[in-house]
Amino acid sequence: MMLSQKLFVSTLTAMFTFFILPLFFIEENANDYFIGFVVSSVTIPFIFTFGLFTSIIIGNFCRKYHLKKIISFLLHIASGVICLMIFAVYIFITGGSPEGYFQTGLMIVLLYVTVYFYIEIVMKKISKRADSL
Repeated sequence: MMLSQKLFVSTLTAMFTFFILPLFFIEENANDYFIGFVVSSVTIPFIFTFGLFTSIIIGNFCRKYHLKKIISFLLHIASGVICLMIFAVYIFITGGSPEGYFQTGLMIVLLYVTVYFYIEIVMKKISKRADSL
């Protein structure tokens, strides 16, 4: 997949998860979409830097060794967990406690990676159909 397609998939992921993510943070007297915006404002830069870079590497690796999609999905999750660990170390260094954020962060990683992965699959199918016409 070309870089422009990965950027498009990343953009769609950011848009979809902005509306899906607040469903996991339903609390009384809370503006759920504000929570989604705050989480998105932290995660979207990671999607467009670390996530995009690792996705290209994972895609090339899986293509080179003819690995199945499930392996690619698991590698995407592993890269998301690595990104989460970087964030947890940052919180720890700045004096915070990463324990409370780890479970929530893991849920966010799984959501973002799953949405990204499935959008990428759909985009590949669409581009194959367009190429065959």
